[in-house]
Amino acid sequence: MVSYLVKDGLFDGWLSLTPQLFSIFLTFIIICTFCIVYNVKIRNHDDSKELSGFLVITELFISKVEGVVISIMGKEHRKLTPYIMYIFMYIVISSVVALLGFEPLTTSYTTTLSMALFTFIGIYYYGIRYQKAAFFVKYLKNPIELIGQFVPLISLSFRLFGNMVGGSVILALLYTALINLEGGFGGIDSVSVGMSVDWLTQYKYWWTGFNIFTILLMPWLHLYFDLFDGVIQSIVFSMLTLSYWSSAMHGESGED
Repeated sequence: MVSYLVKDGLFDGWLSLTPQLFSIFLTFIIICTFCIVYNVKIRNHDDSKELSGFLVITELFISKVEGVVISIMGKEHRKLTPYIMYIFMYIVISSVVALLGFEPLTTSYTTTLSMALFTFIGIYYYGIRYQKAAFFVKYLKNPIELIGQFVPLISLSFRLFGNMVGGSVILALLYTALINLEGGFGGIDSVSVGMSVDWLTQYKYWWTGFNIFTILLMPWLHLYFDLFDGVIQSIVFSMLTLSYWSSAMHGESGED
């Protein structure tokens, strides 16, 4: 029954519309597993023994993130540490998942917009909580601020989305160019052969699956666009979120 549904293409449209859905699910599972393992290990840890490498690295990561939160938001807001940690891990792990061949979840604007929307709501929460009615004075003095208030939402969502999509597009173009480059040496179109449903054709041109150009070049580019760029974007998104919230608390507006 399952093979019939897949063959009939009933799921093709759903999968093509949400190619990031599996990445979102897999990222969620990895983060939950990491948190559960840490919780179990730290609760069962014997104080008379040294911490394992996993616990040391995790504790170092928590302390670093907590230090950043305290330095920007103040010591009374250290409870924001778990959320900032989750945002950081969400973006980084989704980039690592992309190394396995899945579509990065940040290449979906719905995902980045949802993340930026929570930051945008937080700006009003901290602004109203600490400034009260004074938070809206800027709109009375300068009505143009009514339009400018959406800058953080647009900036955060498109910055993350644009950087990750840009990397995916560059990788896709390079894959296509390098595959066709090797196919040109054999006098055939490697892409058309790879997409052919004719088994005899694929058997005849079996060597098109071994592309020396992509093997030598693309792994390094994946490390940059998927891993390094993902880490940078996670840091930028987390820092900007804290900066916007801190600015709202102290009556400042705009992006530093």
